[in-house]
Amino acid sequence: PRRGPGEKKPHRRQFDADGMIAPNASNAQAFAEVIESVEAPLAGTPGCVVAYGATGTGKTHTLFAPDGLVVQAAMHLFGKQEGLRCSVQFVEVYFEMLRDLLDPVSHVTLRGGGRHKTIVYGTVPLDCTSTDGVTDALRTGLAVQSADEPHTCAIFILNVSLPGSDAATPLYFVELPGSEGLKAVGVEGVQLAELVCAYKSLSTFERTLKVIADKKIKTKPPLRESKLTRVLSDVFYGGGKMSVLVHIGLGAAELSRTNASLELLQFAMRVSLKEAKNEKGLDQDTVSKDLQNEIDAFDEASHSKGAEVEAALRAEIVRAGKGVDNAAALEKQVAQLAKDHDALAKKASAKVGAKSADKPSTARDPEELKIAAETHDKIMAMRAQLDAARKLRDEVTVMLPEIAAEYRELGGHAWHNGDTGKAQAYYEKALNAFLKCLGKDHPEVACSMGDLANVYCDQSRFGDAIRLYQAAYRIHIDAFGPDHVDTAGDLASLGLVYSVQGKHKEALPLLKDAYKIMERHLEDDHPNLLQVATFMEKSQLALKKK
Repeated sequence: PRRGPGEKKPHRRQFDADGMIAPNASNAQAFAEVIESVEAPLAGTPGCVVAYGATGTGKTHTLFAPDGLVVQAAMHLFGKQEGLRCSVQFVEVYFEMLRDLLDPVSHVTLRGGGRHKTIVYGTVPLDCTSTDGVTDALRTGLAVQSADEPHTCAIFILNVSLPGSDAATPLYFVELPGSEGLKAVGVEGVQLAELVCAYKSLSTFERTLKVIADKKIKTKPPLRESKLTRVLSDVFYGGGKMSVLVHIGLGAAELSRTNASLELLQFAMRVSLKEAKNEKGLDQDTVSKDLQNEIDAFDEASHSKGAEVEAALRAEIVRAGKGVDNAAALEKQVAQLAKDHDALAKKASAKVGAKSADKPSTARDPEELKIAAETHDKIMAMRAQLDAARKLRDEVTVMLPEIAAEYRELGGHAWHNGDTGKAQAYYEKALNAFLKCLGKDHPEVACSMGDLANVYCDQSRFGDAIRLYQAAYRIHIDAFGPDHVDTAGDLASLGLVYSVQGKHKEALPLLKDAYKIMERHLEDDHPNLLQVATFMEKSQLALKKK
């Protein structure tokens, strides 16, 4: 229609896509658009189908309905390859924690598998030899999911094994959280908490696509910043095939949410995942074995290197201890020898003076001179040893912060891999090293306390974690004052621990104080600020119910 006087020209945008599926289309039509990704495991490369879009646009129906893409993929794969075997894993990411929907009581962690591969460890995979087994697993997981907290990100994994091969290649079906953003109008309470806790997985996935799509960006994709992208790392780096189904709503009221969804589509269109080369023309089984050998060699080398680093650090710590102990012991010995020398000198002088009164020309006693000379030589030798010990002590004192930092890095690596026992050991060594070289009131000591407290939380040692967070808070407030992000971080950590334990009355004032400080220093969409807001909302809702 023709525009009236004063009317603005409507703003039009064009978005590119590989195809479009009509609103009244069946899931079978949607499956035809993703079949290349579904068949990728048959060629030995990971496959992935991602459902993206605002809440209520049909992502769950597309993937997990009785005729959804998961069931259709199982039917297609079992029908295409005789003797195919697969195991099923079904997990969700909630508050950056993994939960096994097929066995909710199991403890799920992520572990590195070499060559950018991440293993979902601790789940109870179900072996399936037919579509019925996959359907039953899907139904079981959806029942658990809907019966508990609102989900954020659901990941259904089909680990496909070809006949005669023990190697399994994953096919992921990922339902991302809503793309409407964190400031959706009219959203509050539990819905707001769901959006906030979903933000980290969603934003990291989006940033990963943007970094890979834009060749001008030199930084590495932020795969390790969220559980979701870590799980999908072998798709991004293993020559995987990924199909992104962007779900949009129709109508003017959905315009802003539709634009947000289509923005990601443009980045996804420009992504070119790295291909796993097979230049020798080998069969799939041979390629899988070669890759597994490389993985095993990498893991062995990594373990060996870690052992070497730990041994070197232990040697430095022992060397440091010896240097400090030797210096202290030598200082005591030199002081005692100096006293003995002074006493001998005085005694010799007194004797010589007494003899001189009667016989001024009489010489000093040769034995006394010999003792005095030997004492003097001992003092000089001990002073040389003392100087060497002090030099060693000074060298080690300079190196201790580096040693502590190495231990801290090893602890972080162990923690991210789910090994809390090893993480605790490394973090305790880092804290002790920082205490020795920097003193108990240094901010670096407070940060190290926070690392160890985080591990204690994972081990449900909440009392120990609270004591460390409180100690870190005292250090930070003395060093930086009350209006500092690090001080706020300690308050937030204390509030989160209380909230997780259900002690919302203790948690809420701490979270409020932390939020006020962070709000002045951080961006509105900063993950730390959003996490505090989420837990603050949960505590407020819990107290209202009481």
